[in-house]
Amino acid sequence: MKKSEPPILSTWMLERLAPRDKRESMIGDLREQYDEGRSAWWYRRQVFTTIVAGVAADIGAHKLLAARAFIMSCAAFMLLGAFFGRVRDTLIIDWDWAPRTPEILRQAVVYYGLPFEIPVCLWLAATGWTIARCHRNSRVATVILSALAPWLWAIPWAWRTGRLLHAGLWPFWDFRLALLYHGVMFFVGYPLCILLGGLWDAGSAVESV
Repeated sequence: MKKSEPPILSTWMLERLAPRDKRESMIGDLREQYDEGRSAWWYRRQVFTTIVAGVAADIGAHKLLAARAFIMSCAAFMLLGAFFGRVRDTLIIDWDWAPRTPEILRQAVVYYGLPFEIPVCLWLAATGWTIARCHRNSRVATVILSALAPWLWAIPWAWRTGRLLHAGLWPFWDFRLALLYHGVMFFVGYPLCILLGGLWDAGSAVESV
């Protein structure tokens, strides 16, 4: 019998993302098999497949709600891009707001847009929270689906950027590093903000039936 605890992060995710009507039994069953000798990787794999299967089933059972949540997320992301993109361009380009020295500070503002990342992340977290509140009966599925909305912009951006890089544009490593940062934010950071905002109180909140 194992005495160690199963992977903490996987257990945390299972407690919040597994189908709520089967959550307690799934946690107990996986913990029992882990204690009987299953590996940590087996435990993580089972948690992942359980969550994916539960989300797919929930989306299939609430197609209209899932579509509405995804559209809400896309609309919020479009508004985000239109507003913060315009503000960023106005401050940095039209007003020449960005500092010129030191170089690291100039790159942080111009290349990475770091002053704008905090309000962007807060906006996306608020979007996830709003979607969760509007879809209490299928909170997990709709929030996870909504978190994929930024990929509609990330995939074309990555394709265009890859073509330009292949053509020899932006040969300097510092700017390419900034492009990598934006790629990580598009594919991971922004979806994670929506996910965390939507599941902020999922572990303690009592969802309506």
